[in-house]
Amino acid sequence: MSQPVVIIRPTLRRIGHGDKISAAVPCSIKAGPLPLGGCTAPTAMKTAAAFLALLALAASAHVAQNVHHKKVVADQKILNQQRDLIQLLVRVHQPNMYLEQKSLGDQWNLEAQLDSYSDNQVVKKYITMWKKNTLLPRGEIFSVLRDNHMEEAVALFDLFYFAKDYDTFYKTACWARDRVNEGIFVYSLHVAVLHRQDTKQILLPPIFEILPHLFIDARTIQQAVEARMQYAGVSSQQTRTVIIPTNYTRFPYMKANPEYLMSPWTEDIGLNAYYAYFHLFYPFWMKAERYGHTVDRYGEMYYYVQQQILARYNLQRLAAGLQEVEYLKFNQPIKYGYSSQLRYANGLELPTRPDNYYITDNYEFDKVQTIDIERRIRDAIDLGYVIKKDGSTVSIYEPQGFEILGRLISGTYNSVNYNYYGALYNKLRRLLSFAVDPNHMHGVAPGVTEHFVSVLRDPAYYQVCARVDYLFRRYKSKLDRYTVDQLAFPGVRIENVEVDKLVTYFDEFDVDLMNAIDVSSTEDGERLKIIARAQRLNYKPFTYKFTINSDKSANVMVRVFLGPKYDAAGHELNYEQMRPYMVEMDRFPYKLTNGQTVITRNSHDSTWVIKDRSSMWDQLRKVNNAIHNHEEMFIDDIAQYCGFPQRLLLPKVYKTSMPFVLFVMVTPYEGPMEVPQTFASCGVGFDVKYPDTYPMGYPFDRPINNWDFYTPNMYFKDVLIFHKKKGDLTINV
Repeated sequence: MSQPVVIIRPTLRRIGHGDKISAAVPCSIKAGPLPLGGCTAPTAMKTAAAFLALLALAASAHVAQNVHHKKVVADQKILNQQRDLIQLLVRVHQPNMYLEQKSLGDQWNLEAQLDSYSDNQVVKKYITMWKKNTLLPRGEIFSVLRDNHMEEAVALFDLFYFAKDYDTFYKTACWARDRVNEGIFVYSLHVAVLHRQDTKQILLPPIFEILPHLFIDARTIQQAVEARMQYAGVSSQQTRTVIIPTNYTRFPYMKANPEYLMSPWTEDIGLNAYYAYFHLFYPFWMKAERYGHTVDRYGEMYYYVQQQILARYNLQRLAAGLQEVEYLKFNQPIKYGYSSQLRYANGLELPTRPDNYYITDNYEFDKVQTIDIERRIRDAIDLGYVIKKDGSTVSIYEPQGFEILGRLISGTYNSVNYNYYGALYNKLRRLLSFAVDPNHMHGVAPGVTEHFVSVLRDPAYYQVCARVDYLFRRYKSKLDRYTVDQLAFPGVRIENVEVDKLVTYFDEFDVDLMNAIDVSSTEDGERLKIIARAQRLNYKPFTYKFTINSDKSANVMVRVFLGPKYDAAGHELNYEQMRPYMVEMDRFPYKLTNGQTVITRNSHDSTWVIKDRSSMWDQLRKVNNAIHNHEEMFIDDIAQYCGFPQRLLLPKVYKTSMPFVLFVMVTPYEGPMEVPQTFASCGVGFDVKYPDTYPMGYPFDRPINNWDFYTPNMYFKDVLIFHKKKGDLTINV
């Protein structure tokens, strides 16, 4: 039996429910299938029992659910692999305390095991690097954006990836665990687990618990360390739990800076984890010809993820009464500074950028190079072609043109000419990262924009996104507008759309801090459980109901978007004005029958979102119980890492309620009816065809002619989003 839980009381409150913040004015509401036909009062959310009863009565209603990856019972082999890989990531900043793994690592000899790797040249290369004694030491800060760090990370990944079997891979990982920089180890191990065929069922712990220092503020980490010291001498066979309320939504003395109104969104650990996993799943350095994998529509997917993050950020700004973000300008200062309140595991603080900061160049001429790269991309868009490595040209206004442009701007090594067009996003991020020490003369640690796990925290990064998004919009502006004939779906009409009441609230979310503290043994670590308890945005699950008439049976794709009805000044937006802020809520295939069909769809089934993961502590407990036959452990046939956080599907409003526009469209579909769980927000991975043939973001991916945009297979519905206290809600999950 556990001892009583200890809660460390917070001293500062978060910006939250009671703060008075201006927002757009509400609208009068009326129903109708006409474009922008006014708002409809949302119906009350049905309880689970009433919902099931309604389905039993309505024979024409059908529940639309994704066919996700199959759940299977983990066998002993998978359970042992799951446990072993989790243990490798426990307190990576300390030497490995699992003695069996330490022994395996000590006994593994790379030079004697060349035949255990399908490409033994990668082993020889790593041994050469190792013997030169120039690899990044443990305890130093790792960044995949630094060329030498990336080279080391890729070399270690190659060892993992080209291991002929799981046993070789695992022993290599045990060897690297205590010998390689912990940041490089975590990065390379993740990429390997995501890309090896024999580890696709393994689900590693959440990245924010493996590297808590890059997600949880330094004050909370310090309190965790102090709690560890306080209970270090307590002898007990019971587990003591310490809960530390953490204030990631900033502090009241920061309210003079309006950008901190956005902190419940920008500093959400689930959002930052999503972005980190996307880049672990699709590393920019992974060449198709080297590893034999291709990613269908990678360039377009990269664009769409960035565009949707920017659109959601701007939608949240409008909900907070703020103007949309301006793009980064080199000749004007960044008005507001930023302090992440984070501290690296080695004790160095992540630097604070001051207000009114001008981007300056450094000895590497990053600013000059960035301007040159951007000019080359802009010229390619205007001229209509890009220059390949051999000097030949290829048109970007052909069917594959946007894919070529997307890969070029993303900075992937699969670009048609990486050496010439470079990596624009990464260059811009590095200019922000070393803002306070651009020439590295004072030993200042890199900032949050240096890392995929933390870049979304900095408001200035969204100015970077806006600057790069301009290039994509410049390209799209040169394409023809969609015509009514292209938008229409003859014989299909959306008659009505209903949706439950849309409500957001703050609730509690626990983060295990076991990787933030030092212990003397595994048993010592198990006696004290330290948790950071954060307030995070969430929403009450809701249900859509789409009534559709069709004169034929057809496979269709149902597309659902949410956008603003008004701008920050209270002016109503037309189609083209709202287009950049339309965020995709869901996209799913469905089989229509002849006549009327009523589709019921739960928000939790969205192909954009993924649920929160179990903590590292819970994963270890469950897998150990399953190994000893105390309980069964179910796993996906393909582990789910990447997906937009389910909690953030709706924006938070800062008044009692605020009007938005819900858009639904039905289009023809010829792909498989079973789609990956989060294909809309994370793509489909390697060597798989993307199921939807329409452009990502369709029909809002191109400029709109307001006078001929609406067709019968579309439906606009005005909705209200409310924000309430959790105690005022009845939530059925």
